[in-house]
Amino acid sequence: MVTRAKVVFVLLGCLVLSGTAHAATEPQAQALAQVQAEAKKGNYQLIAPETIKTQFLENPASLFLVDTRQEWEYQREHIKGAVNLPVTPTWWTQYSPWVRSEMKKLLGPDKKRHVGFY
Repeated sequence: MVTRAKVVFVLLGCLVLSGTAHAATEPQAQALAQVQAEAKKGNYQLIAPETIKTQFLENPASLFLVDTRQEWEYQREHIKGAVNLPVTPTWWTQYSPWVRSEMKKLLGPDKKRHVGFY
C-alpha cells in the first residue's frame, strides 16, 4: 500500500477539525464532510490542529506550509517558510486542472511529509 502525504486542512479552522468548543455551522459541517470524504478517497490522514501546533513549535522544518491566499496577501505577511499557492475559494477550484497541476508540482514526490494549508 502506498503511503500518502499527511495533509492538514488548517483552512477549515481549529474548532471544526478539533471538534471542540462550538458546534459547526451548516456550511462548516458540509465543508468538513467534503474534506473528510476527499481525504478518505485519497488515503490521506487529517491531523488535529493541536498536533500540528506542537509539531511546528518543536520543529518548524517538519511541516511544509502552503499559504492559499492571494499573492498580495502573502507578500504583505505570511508564516516564515510558507510557500504561496493562491486559490480562489470557488466551487470550480477543486476541479481546476491548473490548481491540481500546480499542487502536484508544489508538493513534489515526498508522500510522507506533513503539509499544512492555510
